[in-house]
Amino acid sequence: MRRLLRDALPLHRGEWGLGLFLYFLLTLMVGADWVGKLGADALFVKRYGIANVPGMYIITPIAMLAVSALIFFFIDRMRRRTMLLVYVASVTIFSIALQYAITTEVVGKIVQPISYVFAHGVKETIYILFWVYAGNLYDAEQSKRLFPFFAGSVLVGKILGGIVGAWIAPIVHAENFIGAQAVGFFVCFVALMLYRGLPEGRGGKVEDKHRPEGLRATLRESVDGYRAVTSDKLMRTFGVGVFFWYFLMQFANFLYLLGLDQSSQAATSQGGEDLFSQLYAGVYTSSSLVALFIQSFITTALMRRIGIAWVLFLLPLWYVATYGWAAATVVEVSGTLTLALLAGIALQLGERIWIPALHRPATELVYSQVSAAIRPRARAFLSGGVNAVGNMVAAVALIAGLQYSDIRTLLLAGTGLSLVYIYNAAHIRRLFGQRIAENLVSPDPDLRRNAADMLASEGGAVPEDALRALGPRIPADVEHGVRVALTRRGILAVAADVTE
Repeated sequence: MRRLLRDALPLHRGEWGLGLFLYFLLTLMVGADWVGKLGADALFVKRYGIANVPGMYIITPIAMLAVSALIFFFIDRMRRRTMLLVYVASVTIFSIALQYAITTEVVGKIVQPISYVFAHGVKETIYILFWVYAGNLYDAEQSKRLFPFFAGSVLVGKILGGIVGAWIAPIVHAENFIGAQAVGFFVCFVALMLYRGLPEGRGGKVEDKHRPEGLRATLRESVDGYRAVTSDKLMRTFGVGVFFWYFLMQFANFLYLLGLDQSSQAATSQGGEDLFSQLYAGVYTSSSLVALFIQSFITTALMRRIGIAWVLFLLPLWYVATYGWAAATVVEVSGTLTLALLAGIALQLGERIWIPALHRPATELVYSQVSAAIRPRARAFLSGGVNAVGNMVAAVALIAGLQYSDIRTLLLAGTGLSLVYIYNAAHIRRLFGQRIAENLVSPDPDLRRNAADMLASEGGAVPEDALRALGPRIPADVEHGVRVALTRRGILAVAADVTE
């Protein structure tokens, strides 16, 4: 029981003040955004129709690619605290402007697609900026303890946002949810201004080196940054996994919205919008409660017991099972293939439960095995760029599939791609293990410590011949951790060699 409580509240002495502030900040940002997203989704689906949603799956990632490029450009030019302040202030101002436009009769309907893109873009940008900041603030040992804890704050924010959204829908109506989002982000801005001691973290300070001047030189520097990320073998393979993650998730999102739209038909347009937002919030809140329980009492212990690399298999396995089951449950109604809402919800639970509770915490820890010099840009590139490409490709596939095929074919395609995703996870596990072994003898002390911390739980992923090859080359600062891990692995001869 005491171990479970330590996993639920993993903060150590000296970490409580900042840890609780970041937990509060992330919870409030996610909760405020979730209220705005509920309203934006409800208004767009009910006023523009479910058939136009795949088109937004193309437009939204294009906007995210632009935002990701901006973050990638500014990430070493602006202090982390300043980036958070600018982001929160910008979201507050744009939310107020959009809310005013929505309530204007002439432009209200025109601005709905903009509010949809904005709400979904805010959600993704929160994750990019927060994990970039936290990734530079904590080392591998702290990250293994605290990242599941912070992932829990995401779930708490979604739960609170869902409760608030369902509660205020009959009072202020879904068309005013963007304004409610502005209130939440303004509170975050005030909190950031008042918390004067927010640290920058390692690698969080603006570098003093000469920056290129002119458009061509700036673009060349950005391209060099992308090349540094894509030249890393682990990050390339990991990026393929991120692509499949978001591709399959977008398929599931559309099928869920389709079933939800059919279940929220109302006599009046406003009633339909409010009912849609309430159903959406109800399903999400209940599933997020399950995810929060898993994150609080299971995630840390599971990663410690079976390892991060094995946890990455759970999401593709879920998609194989649910896409296959959904394909088998499609029925024909009045000549049209119809997917049961329950099957759509099961597909959606990949995003609602497995991703926030298990997949994202494990994913963020993979970055600890790449150099701190490219770590923030790797997060920005993969989380803001590759995920956008996955969403766009999914949208094109949905539009083409709905035009030339049927729902069962789409579901079977999703099942097949989930199998490819499982193969990718196996490849990532192999590369992750090899990288840990390489980092144990890296000249970078930060990478050595991170590798030694990871070896305790990921020793099974590291090839035995790579461990034996380390021999006397293990640096003294990680020797003890390597000894313990090798002894647990059962390679006693190697452990004995280390002590000599």
